[in-house]
Amino acid sequence: MTGVLDGLVVLDLSQGIAGPITGMLLADHGARVTKIEPPGGDPSRALSGSRVWHRGKRSAFLDLDDARDREQVVALASVADVVLESFGPGGAARVGLDHASLQERNPRLVACSITGYGDLEQHADRVAIDALVAARTGHQWESRG
Repeated sequence: MTGVLDGLVVLDLSQGIAGPITGMLLADHGARVTKIEPPGGDPSRALSGSRVWHRGKRSAFLDLDDARDREQVVALASVADVVLESFGPGGAARVGLDHASLQERNPRLVACSITGYGDLEQHADRVAIDALVAARTGHQWESRG
């Protein structure tokens, strides 16, 4: 059975929970999702829900701090339709995987950046764990009880 996203190629550079769930939903609807994990795997694989969040995806283990591995990621992005990432502010640009850099080789590429606080440098050192973001933005207050 094909899904509504059949034929869509997604490169998932995200870590944590929000990015992998996004990739999971895209895969559930037929997208071909390739998750790029650091050597040793995504740390979220130690969490109980990870088997769900990572379902339906292929994985490649590449070190984004290694130039040769990073070039492989760029090559994958050059044929992808969508790139998911969850780097902190300036993190994607630091390793040359920001949308502007990737779009030079693939002008039709759609980038999805999943962050806790946007791209504001003043929040670059804040930990973007979901409970902390919910507390800071007032979501925990609104959904109490």
